[in-house]
Amino acid sequence: MTLERLQKVLAHRGVASRRAAEEIIAAGRVRVNGVVVTELGTKVDPDNDLI
Repeated sequence: MTLERLQKVLAHRGVASRRAAEEIIAAGRVRVNGVVVTELGTKVDPDNDLI
């Protein structure tokens, strides 16, 4: 299990650039495993977490 920062995962998947991903996260528009995430730097497991 390798944890990565949420904004890096979003950028790698082509959702947004890292800077834009930070804005999306801060605005409360991202859920991880059904829970809204607003904290920048949140670590997720890209293989097991539902984003």
